[in-house]
Amino acid sequence: MPDPESSYENTVTNSGPGDQNIAQGDNAVGKQINDNRSSTQTIEGNANTVAGRDVRIEHHHHPPTSPESACILPTEDDIFLHREAELAWLDEHLSPDRVVAVCGPGGMGKSALAARAVRSLPPDRFPDGIIFHTFYHQAETTKALQTIAHALGLKAEADLEQQVAAALGSRQALLVLDGAEEAEDLQAVLPLRGRCGVLVTTRKKSDCGPFRWDLQALPDDEAEEVLRAWGGQAGDQEAIEQIAELLGGWPVALRLAGHYLHSTGEPATDYLRWLQEEPFKELGESEEHQRDNAALLLRRSTAQVGEDARLVLGLAGCLAFDLLSPAPMTALLEGDERRCRKAVNELVNYGLLERRGERLHIGHALIHEYAARNLALSRETLERVAAYYIDWCREQSAAGVPGYARMDDERGHCLRLIRACLDGELWQEVKDLVGAIQVYLDRQGWWTERLAALEMRLTAARQTGDRRDEAWCLNSLGYTCARRGDQEKALAWFEQCLPVYHEQGMRKEEGVLLNNMAYIYDDLGKYEQALEQYEQSLSIRREVGDREGEGTTLNNIGTLYWAQKKYDEALPYYEQCLPIHREVGDTIGEGTTLNNIASIYDAQGKPGKAVEYYKKALAIVTELGDRKLEAEDSWNIGLAYEDMGDFTKAEEYIALAVEIEEQIGHPDLENDRNHLKQLRAKRRGA
Repeated sequence: MPDPESSYENTVTNSGPGDQNIAQGDNAVGKQINDNRSSTQTIEGNANTVAGRDVRIEHHHHPPTSPESACILPTEDDIFLHREAELAWLDEHLSPDRVVAVCGPGGMGKSALAARAVRSLPPDRFPDGIIFHTFYHQAETTKALQTIAHALGLKAEADLEQQVAAALGSRQALLVLDGAEEAEDLQAVLPLRGRCGVLVTTRKKSDCGPFRWDLQALPDDEAEEVLRAWGGQAGDQEAIEQIAELLGGWPVALRLAGHYLHSTGEPATDYLRWLQEEPFKELGESEEHQRDNAALLLRRSTAQVGEDARLVLGLAGCLAFDLLSPAPMTALLEGDERRCRKAVNELVNYGLLERRGERLHIGHALIHEYAARNLALSRETLERVAAYYIDWCREQSAAGVPGYARMDDERGHCLRLIRACLDGELWQEVKDLVGAIQVYLDRQGWWTERLAALEMRLTAARQTGDRRDEAWCLNSLGYTCARRGDQEKALAWFEQCLPVYHEQGMRKEEGVLLNNMAYIYDDLGKYEQALEQYEQSLSIRREVGDREGEGTTLNNIGTLYWAQKKYDEALPYYEQCLPIHREVGDTIGEGTTLNNIASIYDAQGKPGKAVEYYKKALAIVTELGDRKLEAEDSWNIGLAYEDMGDFTKAEEYIALAVEIEEQIGHPDLENDRNHLKQLRAKRRGA
């Protein structure tokens, strides 16, 4: 459905498997002036705005909750034995302003040790909470930063590094970074921690600093005890000892073997005989040996479960290495909940899946890798799973904020599924999956994921020769880059899109695109090129009767003149677009333009008139729930009162702005606190 909140316009409304309506709303550029700081720009809502701080992104209606303290914990094993020395060392060394690492081969129990250690910490050591991020299958630095930002209740903005650094700088939290050997650039994340503590798990010693614990295999006596704990049987003492020895004290292997013995009731002597005949390799540092050994054990385990269970495990390998809902598993098995329960129970009994409340988790990254490689879904089953996720994501997206919260749990799974559909040449499924999640990804600030999804859909469009969908993807990619503050890349995507619109006779969309390109030129200070593109856009929008788009472009032209301090030329454009916003019910555009008119009066030295318009804008953004713009409008009102010499009113509004900034982790928080302190001193001296 068209998104009425944005001013880059081109959303897709799917009315059938092959139908698409490219309409205004989802991908349009907007500017808002918050003049009392600087004249830099930000992308937001339905009309172009020049923001008054650094470049950053706005989303409307859907601000994340700002928790008092973050609490995202890694999952914990049901059985955890020994490692007393390791736990004591971690308890001693985990502290604010310190990076601690646990290093060792895959399957050694690093993540399980980290999960147990952080749950044992006294609450007052990290009063601002624990934030967990795994780099498995999400190696990008931006994804780690987005996890941190969302955990802290922040909006992920263009200057994400600055935003995260500012938020962590005032907190005493613990960051748990799991699977750091997969990280694109761990060293880009660590300097942003401020005084927070960090616990890293990794297979690479190069990821570690001076505080490193090298996790070793379990000694023989402990390995035997762990094997018995998972196996749940006494068994033949000598056979158990020899199995534990052959498995090299490798925790993940002990768990798989124990579950196998418990589930099958097979005598330990038979399992030992099989193991002695197989080429189980010494672990050492070789990841290839770890994979081969895991595959050896997993082939034996998966041979014991039914076809439905293998299908479900294949689905878990197709999706992300994260918590799983039973619902797509049921959909995979043709909606038969009984079959699903039976399959899940088998996998749990063999240690291949684990229960985590109402959700499930694949037992280990090595199991996930094996399932992805060896139990790939057929084309038919992949289509079935894709159909489930398409319908589910559309339903949740239509529900707004509550639906977005539910989609957070499935975001990684959707992206992995899109990739699987692309690899399987399921072009329509790629298109529909991206269409079902792209508005959610935009509104919640998951731009790295949105770019990845759009590029996959672009590939599908080109493979099928769908030029209209190719154009939609190109414009959407440009929009998303602009939302992230990457204007040069945005312009490059837009320039690829324009000739496709010409070729396809997509006149209305061409008007949208010209507006978007003008925004980029404006942002780069190329005002003549920007004005030329805006005027072309305005002409087309009037020609095709696009009133909402006309209002957007009028606002943008006003902002262009504002940036050049041509206030008398800017004001008439704002005054023209304000009634259009009201006519079409564009509340965000109305709030944006009210703010911009206020900024004109502010710049002209008319603070009383400015306050009148700022307050109207503030009422709108408060009703919409946009905390960031609420803070900025409050700030501007406070400064206007300060200019008028009304320090009491100035303090009231600036204090409100600072209070909101504290809640959302605004990057200007410290500067604004200092200004408030100075204002209070000035008021006392008045």
